[in-house]
Amino acid sequence: MSHSRRAFTLIELLVVIAIIAILAAILFPVFAQAKSAAKKTVALSNSKQLTLGALMYCPDADDKFPISMYTGSFRANPANPDSTTQLLMKPYLKNEGILFDPMDPAQVVERECPGGAPGCDGLDYPPNTTYPQAAHDLNVAYTADWGVNGQYINPIYIASGGRVVPTGISQTEMGDPGQTILAISSLWGRRASGAPYGGGNYGVDPPCIIDANNQDTRPGWSSGGYIGYYWFGAWNPAHPLWWNVFGGVWPWHGKKTVVAWGDGHTKILDITQVGQGCDVRDGWAGHITDKTKYLWDLQ
Repeated sequence: MSHSRRAFTLIELLVVIAIIAILAAILFPVFAQAKSAAKKTVALSNSKQLTLGALMYCPDADDKFPISMYTGSFRANPANPDSTTQLLMKPYLKNEGILFDPMDPAQVVERECPGGAPGCDGLDYPPNTTYPQAAHDLNVAYTADWGVNGQYINPIYIASGGRVVPTGISQTEMGDPGQTILAISSLWGRRASGAPYGGGNYGVDPPCIIDANNQDTRPGWSSGGYIGYYWFGAWNPAHPLWWNVFGGVWPWHGKKTVVAWGDGHTKILDITQVGQGCDVRDGWAGHITDKTKYLWDLQ
């Protein structure tokens, strides 16, 4: 008995290939969207855990949020170590990984030394120290993607003689914690091309600090007699390639960013929503135009 075998014709093969190509074109975007949605979920979860860590810290510190600096040295030398918010929160956090947004491509080794060795953008280079673990812990805290609303939650002022005065507000100073930004997605820096590098940043600047009556709305500034303050250069919308075009805030999820609120909840917002209620201009030249919509101050 003979068995005949029929091969596929060229037309049939081309039809099969075309069908596969069409299915791939349909399914690949679906897979990409599902992956992006999963990363948003992880980012929200990480931010939620960090936010709860900050809130758990407060009762152990006279109801105050953790400060963002001790000495201003940005060094972990045990003889006189600096610190920052995310490092002070470490006892209340599950693990180091929640400091990082899954959409931020920076790996741990880059966060240990943003900008590259030996300078590390002013941070310790852990392998060159006698305290590599302490340097690692401090640097990954500095480059966390959860940047604190520094000018309102834990401003750093400068007193006469150049003395650094780190502060942390009390939880009770928030008039509406559910509408006050505690922290938000951030970035460390950007290349000349605009590409991010180094991870996130421990703090960010709000889009405005001056109200319609030309009053500075930051806690303690007007009454403290200070001569200066630490900042990140404010928002600079006229310079889209600057690292602080959004004051250090960064939309890791397309045009969206993860926001942590003073009452502990987290939410995804479009980057345009973050500046609402403010006439955003370079270097805080604008004013708070609607305090009912503005999300950064304590009122």
